[in-house]
Amino acid sequence: MNAIRKKQNAGLTLIEVMIAMVVLVIIALGALSYQYYAALHARAALAQMTASRTAQLLVDDWKSAGGSATYNPTNLNLGFTDSDLDGADYEITVDNLPMYMNLSYNNIELDDEAQITLRKITVRVNWRNDHRIPTGRAEEEASMELSTYVRVDASSG
Repeated sequence: MNAIRKKQNAGLTLIEVMIAMVVLVIIALGALSYQYYAALHARAALAQMTASRTAQLLVDDWKSAGGSATYNPTNLNLGFTDSDLDGADYEITVDNLPMYMNLSYNNIELDDEAQITLRKITVRVNWRNDHRIPTGRAEEEASMELSTYVRVDASSG
């Protein structure tokens, strides 16, 4: 008779099954949440990498042009266009990411005798950052700035 009673007690009760289901749902929601935030961070990193490469392209090309005050990236024929927005000189869309560039330069030192100027050239890239972790705030704009120095002499710029 004890053998029969042990077989009946070997099953799971409804409460044990419900607790196991709740634990599994919590684990599944945690895993889905992790995947969601990982995908958001991956898209944000891709946007930043795209903007960084675009800024590096402009800085390198502008430097190879001798840091000319009249440098215009639309001459590259890569899709740069003059911008209609205030504070942005040029715009381009790369990988469905619209970016707005501001190009500026500042003469740091001038050697009148040798007719050489040390010029700091700067490219600032702004893009809409809709890949941020939701904070309840309106979408924010992300930006990055790259600068370098170029020697401008009387013959190059």
